[in-house]
Amino acid sequence: MAHPLSIAIAGGGIGGLTAALALARKGMDVQIFEKSSRFNPVGAGLQLSANALCVLDQLQVTGLRDAGLEIDHVRIRDGLSGKDLAQIPTPADPKTVVLSRSSLHECLWQAVQACPNILTVMDAALVDAQDNGTSVSLTTQSGTTASADVLIGADGVWSQTRASVSGTQPAYSGRMAWRAALPMDQVPSGIARDTVTLWLAPKAHLVTYPIDHGTSLNAVAFTQGDWNEQGWSAPGNRDEFSASFSPWTSVVQELIDIPDQWLKWALCGVSPTHNWTKGRIALLGDAAHAMVPFMAQGAAMSIEDGAILAQMLDCATPETVPAQLKTYEILRKSRVQRVWDQSFQQGRIYHMGGVMRLARNTAMRFGGDALGKRYNWIYDWRARSQQ
Repeated sequence: MAHPLSIAIAGGGIGGLTAALALARKGMDVQIFEKSSRFNPVGAGLQLSANALCVLDQLQVTGLRDAGLEIDHVRIRDGLSGKDLAQIPTPADPKTVVLSRSSLHECLWQAVQACPNILTVMDAALVDAQDNGTSVSLTTQSGTTASADVLIGADGVWSQTRASVSGTQPAYSGRMAWRAALPMDQVPSGIARDTVTLWLAPKAHLVTYPIDHGTSLNAVAFTQGDWNEQGWSAPGNRDEFSASFSPWTSVVQELIDIPDQWLKWALCGVSPTHNWTKGRIALLGDAAHAMVPFMAQGAAMSIEDGAILAQMLDCATPETVPAQLKTYEILRKSRVQRVWDQSFQQGRIYHMGGVMRLARNTAMRFGGDALGKRYNWIYDWRARSQQ
C-alpha cells in the first residue's frame, strides 16, 4: 500500500493552516514551519464571505460564528455628506461573518491541533529549499533540516519560498491602510455597530464593522500617497491622517480622533501572472497573489487555494506531484486574476472625485440590489471536486 504524501508548509497564517487542514483531511502527513515563536496575526479584522465559509465548514472548523457576527448587508455612505447611498445585500447561505483575524486564526489553530497528522514547528523560518527531483530538502534558520514530497509556500506577501519559484517581488500599490480598534462604548452614535459600513470620498475611503463578539469596532481607512517610511508598517502620524479626512462629515472626524494611535501599513501586491509552481514547490495565498483588500477577498482566496490544492494532491503519487501542482495553478489562476483585478478597480471606484463621484453615488442610490448581484460570481464559488 502506498504511503501518504508528506507535505511541508512554510507559514502558519490563515492560508497555511487552511491548507494543512485540507491536506490532512485527505490523509496526508503535514508539517507546518512557522517563522514566529508565537502566532500574531496581522490586521485587526476581516470579512468571511460565503465562498470562504463553505470551505471552512467542510473542513469542520468550528466556532467561527460564535467568535464573530453574521451580517446580511453592507451599508454604503458618502464620506463628505454622511448621506446613505445604498444597502448591498450579502449572500444569505451562508451569511457573511465579520470577526477579528486572531479569532479566525484561533479557530483554525484549534482544528489543526486536533489533527494527529499535522505537526507544527514554531520559530522555524525556512532559509533554503532544494527540489532534488524526488523530494524537497528544507533547512530552517536554526539549522534544522527536513524532507517532504511537496513544499507549499504560504509565507505571505514577503514570501521567502517565492524566490525558489519565480523570484517575483511585491510592488507598492500607491495605497496605504490605517488601522485601529475601538471599544464599542466609545464609538460615536452616528456609526453603525451591527454591520459593515463603507464610507466613500475622493482619494480615501473608510470601512467599519464590529469584531470581538461585538465589543469592539474595527476601523480601517485607506488613503493614497507615497510611502516614505522605513519598512512596510509604522505608527501613524495623527496630523497626516487627520488631514486626509478634514473635509469629511463630522461623525467620521469624531471617530478618527478617538484611538490613541493608528497603525499605518503600505498595501503591497503580487501580480498573479508569475509562476506559482516549480517542480515540487507551490505557492498559496498572498505568497502567490497578494491583492489590495478592496473586495475583502484576500483571506478568502487563500482559503480557496488550500481546498483546491488538497483536491489536486489527493489524486497524486510522488511521481505525479509536479503535474498536479501545475494543474492547481491552472485551475486557480484565472479566478484569482479576476478577483485581483476587480479589487484594484474597486479602489478606483471608491476614491472617485468630482463629476465621477456624483455619477457613482447616483448609480448606488438607485441600484443597490443590482450592485450586490454583480459580485455573485465571487460569492457563489464552491470547492466542488475538480479532479
